[in-house]
Formats: sequence, structure tokens, C-alpha cells
Amino acid sequence: MGSRARVAVVGPFSGPRASWGVLLTRAAAARPGPGISWEFHDDRGDADRAAEVGRAVVADGGYAAVVGHFNSMGAARVTDGYRAAGLPLLLPLSTAPGLLTEPGALRWCAHDTGQVRALLAAARPSGHRAPAVVDDGSAYGRRLADRFRVALATAEPPEHPPVDVVVCGTHVGAATTARRLRAEGFEGRLLFTDDCAVEEFPGLLGSAAGDAHVARLRGGARRHVEAAFDCLVDALTAQPDVRGDALLAALRGHAGIDFDSRGDAVDAATSSAWETVPLARAFSRIPAPMTGRVSEPDVVVIGDGVVGSAVAAELAAAGRSVAIATLGPGAPAATAASGGLVRSYEPQPVLRRLAILSHQLLWGGDPEEAARCGFRRTGSLVLLGPDDLPEAERGLAELRDAGIAAELLTPDQLRSRWPDLSTAGISAALWEPDGGYASPTATAAVHRTRALRLGATLLPYGPVHELLPHPRGAEVVTAGAALTAACVVVAAGSGTPALLGDRLSFRPGAQASRTRRIRYAFFDRGGRELPVVNDLTTGVWGRPQLDGEAAGGHLTGRPVDEWNVPVVSGDTLTEEQIAHIRGGAVPRWPWLDRAPFMSGRFGTDLYHPDGPFLGLLSGDPRTVVAACWSGAGFKTAPGAAAEAAAAVDYVLGARAGARARAGA
Repeated sequence: MGSRARVAVVGPFSGPRASWGVLLTRAAAARPGPGISWEFHDDRGDADRAAEVGRAVVADGGYAAVVGHFNSMGAARVTDGYRAAGLPLLLPLSTAPGLLTEPGALRWCAHDTGQVRALLAAARPSGHRAPAVVDDGSAYGRRLADRFRVALATAEPPEHPPVDVVVCGTHVGAATTARRLRAEGFEGRLLFTDDCAVEEFPGLLGSAAGDAHVARLRGGARRHVEAAFDCLVDALTAQPDVRGDALLAALRGHAGIDFDSRGDAVDAATSSAWETVPLARAFSRIPAPMTGRVSEPDVVVIGDGVVGSAVAAELAAAGRSVAIATLGPGAPAATAASGGLVRSYEPQPVLRRLAILSHQLLWGGDPEEAARCGFRRTGSLVLLGPDDLPEAERGLAELRDAGIAAELLTPDQLRSRWPDLSTAGISAALWEPDGGYASPTATAAVHRTRALRLGATLLPYGPVHELLPHPRGAEVVTAGAALTAACVVVAAGSGTPALLGDRLSFRPGAQASRTRRIRYAFFDRGGRELPVVNDLTTGVWGRPQLDGEAAGGHLTGRPVDEWNVPVVSGDTLTEEQIAHIRGGAVPRWPWLDRAPFMSGRFGTDLYHPDGPFLGLLSGDPRTVVAACWSGAGFKTAPGAAAEAAAAVDYVLGARAGARARAGA
């Protein structure tokens, strides 16, 4: 092992914004690990001073990373220098939009676009949509007030006198501005921006508070600061000598929340990453950390793929304390190998119900949320043989009853719309214009990040070795520790049978679940405009790849008869495997015969002859399972998560009722 890693901690440790620096000093003091030396640099929350500090840190040449720069304008002046020096920068609290333009830093907090939306939403219950906006005269306050005024440009003018006033500025300046407003006779509600979510603010505001509310990063600023420190400690503990880009990659792996290519959190622009709370409650509780430091949660969710992460988010949104057990980044998972197809029609009624619910919850709901999941609306076709038509007609009626656009197309209509698609052997096709595909890894990241923002925690990476009965409900045994929970949710994909054994069966003597290989290839589609296709007559499936890796390609999949395979994934295909995929798909897409191969992927899925497991298992420990999706887990994940969370609520409600009866 090398020498202690020196980390520069930069923040306002003196001056009018020193209350914010206390969050950094407290976090460092609580993490005195033997391998890290925290060294403090005071920039007083001033941009010019921050630039000087940044130059000194770079010139030193001995630091492994930098945590801090609370002031966004100061952070903007140092990011290029740190990047050039190979110094990863961890930003817990700098909220200016557009701060990160190149890789080199990671920002835990959301930015002010979402804060504006959150505060404006908080104003609406007062009976109007356009509060008045004032600032404290500081550069920060003016800049933030301008963002509100842009957002309000198309709104109706505020009432006179206004019911609400949004006060933008530093916590000291905002308190002064609020007291002036009260002295001038304003009696309405004051809404303050996030710089005021600091412990000394109520004292500065005094009797001017009234029914004051303040915006803050969801869970509180302290939680974001501690999550950044925990991430750095975990990364340097696992790899003490790693530095530069390798350390930045390690930080991404240990962060829990996910970041885009620039380093912004995936939910950076959303209002859901913010909360507006009454000032009286803003500092009433100590928030939980965003990484795994919890011993007795309500629920442990095993698995952080798209289904497990969605379940954790649902439970956290309902106010449950949730811990997530995961193998960590890079572990083989069905989510990573999924093709990401999105549609509402499934031939199996159970899966169709979940797919319809998922459309209502996510894919057909908030377009911004779907976009963060990488959703591309290309339309979706399910190709039908004559035996598939009766079920398709029932499904079509169900989709329309749910408000989902869909129609049955004849082979002639198919040939007219998509001449590059062969209709041989096709009786009809069910067309969903709002179908398409999304990024499975991005979707899982959005769900997981939402869960962590809402208070879920991550356990240290590694396998769960055993589930045992416990008076609380269940004991979860990992390599490093054992913890108890009232209930466990197993959404571990192909790892589920090892945890549940004989419990994973619908009936005595039923055939056991089996792993099966997933494999697909990307071929150059030559600019052809194509929808997502699932062919029930041949089993092949495909979709265009509009952007990102393999952009311009056509994802082409063909089932393979490879069962009871090891749980692995990768991106290497043999010539024989490529030929197998191409040969099966050419009858449907004839142009694939000469299309250049671009890349491929393989993984593992879990199948069961009776279909998916979703719900409460009998016996102990108390376990809800969401597994055996047979390839349908991605498109149905939001609906499956809602049902799994309802099963957990039933378990916890039943236990609470039993305790109440016992105490009566």
C-alpha cells in the first residue's frame, strides 16, 4: 500500500458563508480513515479566492482529489485546471446549471433548473401560478432571480399584493431582504432559495419568518456532502493507489447515484431532486446518508437492476427505509444485456397487464422522465401468425381501454409502410405508435438514483450469502455483516434461485427455473427507417439504434437454445454466433444478408415454465420476489415495482396489525 492519500477540502470556512463550510468539516471529522489525509483550504465562498486556492492546489502536485468549492462561480473557475492536472473534483453543493462541460468532476447535487420548478410548484397551492420574485442584490441572488423570471415569462402577472414572494440570495442577504419586506408591510408567504437551508438562517430571519418555506436538495445538503465523502473513502479504501482518470472511474462505481458523461447526476435538471419544506421543519431531522450505513431497514432489496431499482424507488417514495444489496458495477446482469424494447402488448395476459401499467407509470407518462431513461419513440410492431390473432384482438381492446394508441395492420399495410420488412408468414401486426426502446442501464440508473434521493441506502458491494428467519422478519447475511429487516425483496435476476432454492416454485414437482443465454448483434442498417419489431412467428426481434454506441445500427436478436448456462455477460461474439443471428433474421429483414456487423452482446436471463414470480412467497423469512421474467422484465419493470411494493406494504401492514393486537 502507498502513502496516505492527500485530499484537498475547499469551502467557506470563514466569512459570511462559513455555516456551509461546517458541513465539510463535520463530514471530514467523521471519517478519520488511516489512508486519507483531509487538508482544508478556505475560499470564503468567494469566486476570486476560489481561483487562487485552485491554482495552489494544482501547483502543490501531491493531492489525489478535491472535495468542495461550495460557490458555483468559484467552481466554474477551477474545473479546467483540476481536469488538466488529473485531479478528480467532487462537487456536493455547487448548483449552477451548465457548470460541467467536460469529464473530470462529479456533481452530487441537482442544479437550479429543478429548484426553480420546485419553488414555483410550492407557490401554486396559494392560489396563483406566478409569485413575485426579489433578490438580495448579490451576484448569486440576481442570477437565480433571473432564472425565475425567465420561467415566469409566459405566466400571468402576480396578484397585487402577491400571495407569495420568492427571495433569491445568500442566506444573510435573503434574511435582510425578508425583514425589509415585512417592514414595508408584506404579510404573505416567503419562499427562500437553497442557500437559506442552513442552520443559522432561522435566527437571522427572526420574527420575519411567518409561514416561511425554503428549497433544499432532497434530504438536505448534509446528506449530499456526506455521500461525496463516503464515495471517496470507499474508492480509496478499495484502491489506495489509484489516481487520475482511474480514480474518477472508481468514484463513479462507488457513488451509488449515477452521472451522465459530463459528471452531472442523471436527475440534475429535475424538480424531484429538490424539496420545498416549511422553515420550521428544515432542520428537524438528521438525514440518512446516500450510501450504505444502515443496520435495520424496513426492507432490503436484493438486486439493483432495472426491476430491483424500481422496487427500491417505489418503497422509498412511500416512506419506507430501504437498503439495496448489489454486487456492484460490472457484475453480470440481465439489465446490462437487455435490448430495452418498450411496448404495451404482450401475448401473456399477466405480462400484458404489467406492461400496460408500466406505460401509464413511465413510458407514456412524464416525457422528461422517459427521456432520462433514454426512451426513443420509434413505434413498435408485434408480428402475428394466424394462431396469435385471437389473443392479439383481446390485447388490442385492453390497450385501447387503457388509453394506449394501437391498431392491427394487414400485411399489405406493413409492406406499404415498411418496405424493408418482409411479411412472409405474417397474418397481421399489432402496431403501437408510442412504443420504442430505451437504455436499460440508464433506466436502472434513474430508478436507483431516485431511490437514493428519497432516502434508500446502498449496502457495501458484494453477494448476499443467506436469507434467514428472524423475529423482525428476515436476516440478510453478506460477506461483511448481517442485518435484519421486516421484509426482503429478491429481484436478483439469475441469482434468485441460489437465494430461494425450493421456495421458487409455484407447485410441488414443478420444473425448476433455468438460466438461458441472451445474444444479439448490431448490423449497419444503412439509414433505413425501422420500428421496433418482435416477431412471434420466428422468435426474432430487432430495433434501430438511433444514437450512442452502435449508432446507425440495427439491434438484431435471435433466440438460442442454450440452457443452464453460467451467469456471465460480455460483448464478444464468434463468427458462428453472428452467422446464427444473421441467418435467422434475414427472412424478416432481407437486407441484413449483406449488412456489415458492428458489435454484439450476450448475457443471461432466468426462465420459468410458469412465467414470472411476482409477489409474496409463503413461509419464512418474509420474502417478496420479482424474478423469472423470461426476457420481459425491462418493459414491465415500473408495473412490477408497483406490485412488489404493494406486497411489501401488505407484509408490513400485517406485522404492524399483529403487534397492535398483541399489545391490546
